[in-house]
Amino acid sequence: MKDKVILEINNLHKSFDDLEVLKGIDLSIHEGEVVSIIGGSGSGKSTLLRCINYLEKKTKGEIYFEGRKVESTPKSRNEFRARVGMVFQHFYLFPHKTIINNVMMGPVIVKKKDKRLARESAYRLLEKVGLEEKADVYPDMLSGGQKQRVAIARALAMEPDIMLFDEPTSALDPELVGEVLQVIQRLAKDGMTMMIVTHEMGFAKEVSDKIIFLNEGKVAEIGTPYDIFENPKDERLKSFINSIW
Repeated sequence: MKDKVILEINNLHKSFDDLEVLKGIDLSIHEGEVVSIIGGSGSGKSTLLRCINYLEKKTKGEIYFEGRKVESTPKSRNEFRARVGMVFQHFYLFPHKTIINNVMMGPVIVKKKDKRLARESAYRLLEKVGLEEKADVYPDMLSGGQKQRVAIARALAMEPDIMLFDEPTSALDPELVGEVLQVIQRLAKDGMTMMIVTHEMGFAKEVSDKIIFLNEGKVAEIGTPYDIFENPKDERLKSFINSIW
């Protein structure tokens, strides 16, 4: 049983001018839990992750991390973000730096880690994602799937307490999706706490402890994979599942 709440979101709202995208989100993530967020286009999935990580400024609401409120001060936000790993749809690797330098940059620059130790750690992470033989090449020599695996290693290099994935396979060709999902599955087996925005329903069903269905900026239903896919209650969820499953 995963008892410790690592992340709690209370009454989260986000508006862009007159457009209200998030309309009062409440959710909690327990340590070691894998939570997938599903929903149609425009339901607020990516905005939710970006607000959690303060890449977007929330309009209203509170975020608690390990029981402590994340305040609106830069110091509090930055301390929180240093413990949260984020993987985007696009990889955002530095093209002029080798793969291993991409991975070790964060620990060296942000955490002031010794370069030799950072390089050793980065190499171990590249082994973890199956790319140790690519350590000294540049991003333009990699496939999209390989770039995303490097992006995962780079996020892990900061030793986060929770990983946020924003549709990590949506920019990939279909034949490259599997290699990235396998890495995320291995992280799940290792006990990493994760929130994953995904449209890969089979993957969500297999890897998740809990699934959140967003509809029009609200949590329409939360449940286990069985609850969501085999026994949905919300009519909008039933329609969503029928349309894609």
